[in-house]
Amino acid sequence: MSKSLILTALIAAVSGYLAGQWPVEEAAHPDTAATTLPSIAADSPAAQFICPMHAEIVDEVPGSCPICGMDLVEQEPEQVSAADEGLPVVTIEPSVVHNLGVRTATAEYGNLQRSIETIGKITRVDPTARRTITPPIRGELVMIADKQDGDFIKAGELLFTVKSDKLFEYEKTFQETFQSGDRATANAMIPQLSKMGLTPGQIARLQAGETPEMPVEVHAFEDGYIYARRGFIGEQVHTGFTVFNVGGDYRVIEVTAEIFERQWGWVEQGQVARMTVRGLPGTIFEGKVVRVEPPVGYTTRSLEVVLKFKTDNEALSQSMFAHVSIAGQPRNDVLMVPTDSVIRTGEGERVVLVRGENRFQPVPVVAGEEAGGMIEIRSGLEAGDRVVASGQFLIDSESNLLAGFRRLATPGAVPRDSDRAHRHAETLPPEDAAVPMTGAQMQKSYQPVTYTPASRF
Repeated sequence: MSKSLILTALIAAVSGYLAGQWPVEEAAHPDTAATTLPSIAADSPAAQFICPMHAEIVDEVPGSCPICGMDLVEQEPEQVSAADEGLPVVTIEPSVVHNLGVRTATAEYGNLQRSIETIGKITRVDPTARRTITPPIRGELVMIADKQDGDFIKAGELLFTVKSDKLFEYEKTFQETFQSGDRATANAMIPQLSKMGLTPGQIARLQAGETPEMPVEVHAFEDGYIYARRGFIGEQVHTGFTVFNVGGDYRVIEVTAEIFERQWGWVEQGQVARMTVRGLPGTIFEGKVVRVEPPVGYTTRSLEVVLKFKTDNEALSQSMFAHVSIAGQPRNDVLMVPTDSVIRTGEGERVVLVRGENRFQPVPVVAGEEAGGMIEIRSGLEAGDRVVASGQFLIDSESNLLAGFRRLATPGAVPRDSDRAHRHAETLPPEDAAVPMTGAQMQKSYQPVTYTPASRF
């Protein structure tokens, strides 16, 4: 009896041990499969099959579309690279690129020629346009042209000469310094000689060894007429002494215009300016900036510039308004792209960057000043990057760009299952087309399909 009990207990123990070990081994296999299968799927994603006419019908095996019956075509899974991070990359067929008229431009360094466009007012009209001619240095009149009131003079004609002992001493010092070999000191003296009235030709003659007793020669700066003549040979004159009062056969038009505070550094005296008047279409007047007023208006945050134009047009009169264009100071060596390529949105600026063959991606940039159809790019692009510069609605505005990308992008994939196929089958017209459908039946049969774009900014 005791031996039977011991044998039974031993058999039960062995059976219990084996039963406890078997589930552990069974459980290990599912875990192994669960960890292995996803890794295989991640390493080699399966291709998908899509309907050419209904992009929402997607299947993992070849077949036909339940709506139109067309064969599904294979579509490779989209590969995302590190360069595609950020906003989505859109791939457009070459024919679509051609039809849209997409034109690209390259970001490159260059000089940004700034220009100021503003409105001015004619504040003064000088019908005489006279100008006084005075000696540039105090001295003695050596020669004076035989011209009287009303005589005509030509540009470059010699009007008078002045000699000065102070000038002769400076000429002698310059010549000795130059001939001694101290060219640096001699070159530093040239601006002072020019300020005293010597021409570049006279300075070159001093360097060649000519006697340093050259008088100052004053020439006519433009064609005109003599209105007044003063002085005689041997008379002592100073820098404010008027020898001739001359004027041209034109009127001087003075225009006052306003520019913004930020444009103050763009303008300086002597810059070229152009003016057009609405009453004289096609006529362009050229002049120069003669003065820039530094005070800034408190309310308008603007400042005034004064320009002068020489013209014989009798149609211009005081208080007329005119459109003024001033060629400002250029900015050198800046990264630029065409202005049309920059899209301004509420969140900032961006451009459509060409990522490859028919592949485009919007990227954010920081834009700077713009002029002459070009705009500065301070960050976001590098020299040599290609951007879209023209393409109908794709770059005209931010809303058109979004609409264009949503139209060109592939809609969101919807798995093809029996419920989906059944839903599309319900939308087909009944077999007996002659039997009209009631309003309730039409409402029931209408099943709108939600359009889910793959690219959304």
